Amino acid sequence: MNYRTTAEILTYAMTLLEGEDIQDLEGGEEVNSDYRSVRSGPAPHIIDVDDAASEITAVAGWIRHWIDEGVKPEAIGVLTRSDKRGSRAAEDLTAAGVAAHLQSRDAAIQPGSVPVLTMHAAKGIEFQNVVVLGAGPRDIPASWALEGMSDGDRADALTRERSLLYVAATRARDNLLVTRRK
Repeated sequence: MNYRTTAEILTYAMTLLEGEDIQDLEGGEEVNSDYRSVRSGPAPHIIDVDDAASEITAVAGWIRHWIDEGVKPEAIGVLTRSDKRGSRAAEDLTAAGVAAHLQSRDAAIQPGSVPVLTMHAAKGIEFQNVVVLGAGPRDIPASWALEGMSDGDRADALTRERSLLYVAATRARDNLLVTRRK
């Protein structure tokens, strides 16, 4: 039973793991059809963008909309695949008029500013609204994460990458926005 996120976000996240053989903590097969959420909300928003500039413009618009609806900036998490991408996103969002900062996993969340952090660093953290930047096939799996791997290792890495995206999506309590570059 999931108490954190909505049924709609959980359904989207579960599609990311379809066809994967996922093991539970005891080594048994995880049965994804058993996952349920006690909450309901809007469907995740998946937007296709042409480039980094159009991505930031769209994301900044969504964040401003959420803030106008009363969501505190620090309750909106922007998740990226890498620190480099996160640093660039924080700078670009700030330049677009949305106060944002690169969030360290160990640092306290800063009031009045949107935290930007990696998907790995977001594990165990919950945000009211989440933006997952760059979740298209050109971005995930990260090509650098698969370089030089054997076919077997590549299959395991692909499963880990899909699981990472699942974790990122389920950090959202109420709203999820996912961007994909065409």
